[in-house]
Amino acid sequence: MGTDHTAWASQARALSDAYRTITYDHRDIGQSSLVGGPYSIADLADDAAGLLNVLGTEMAHCVGWSMGGAVAQELALRHPSRVRTLALVATYTSSDPRGDTRMRSWATLRRRLTPEEFAQVTWPWVYTVADYGRPGFIDQTLARILASPYRQPDEAYARQVEAVLSHHTEGRLGAIAVPTLLLFGDEDILTPPARFAEALRAEVPQAALLTIAGAGHGLIWTHAEAVTAVLRGWLGQAAAR
Repeated sequence: MGTDHTAWASQARALSDAYRTITYDHRDIGQSSLVGGPYSIADLADDAAGLLNVLGTEMAHCVGWSMGGAVAQELALRHPSRVRTLALVATYTSSDPRGDTRMRSWATLRRRLTPEEFAQVTWPWVYTVADYGRPGFIDQTLARILASPYRQPDEAYARQVEAVLSHHTEGRLGAIAVPTLLLFGDEDILTPPARFAEALRAEVPQAALLTIAGAGHGLIWTHAEAVTAVLRGWLGQAAAR
């Protein structure tokens, strides 16, 4: 949510030596078209299946982070023949009243604050105390985001928030029939593993859980090499199977 395909630059670059890597922008963000009305996570999963069709890709190992992990769950449920394996990173099974309030408040604040101020308000949910203690990390991350020519409009961000809040897979996850990796940071306070990783592991039949020590919700950036190593090992196991 609120992040385009460049979020995966480190992993896609590293894994491209052995795999065809595909990253893309969801509708309403990055270089994809803006839409005029509401949509759901299920709609985004159908978009992903449509992209595979256009690319002539019958099956894919699907990796999703945060909102993307919700999309990946729906892709496996709605289009099971397209998914070879799943890797669900720092994601969730459904929202709740507390989460609804937080996410909608972010949409409200985004309309009222500058990009720098919005980052100051929301990033403590994404990054850990140790992340903030890394010299230059926050400033460099902010500079990179401000330099993007594709900043998501506020109304598009609000539509993504509502899509995120519409997601609910609890009670349906038992239908996921592919090997599934659950990868979480043990200090993630936005999608805490004690709730969401365990909820996923309890329902997904072939789920394996790994946690990265000291990592928060932004682990694909803060612990990029560790995430890449886990994904490479996971994909290697899948090939062996």
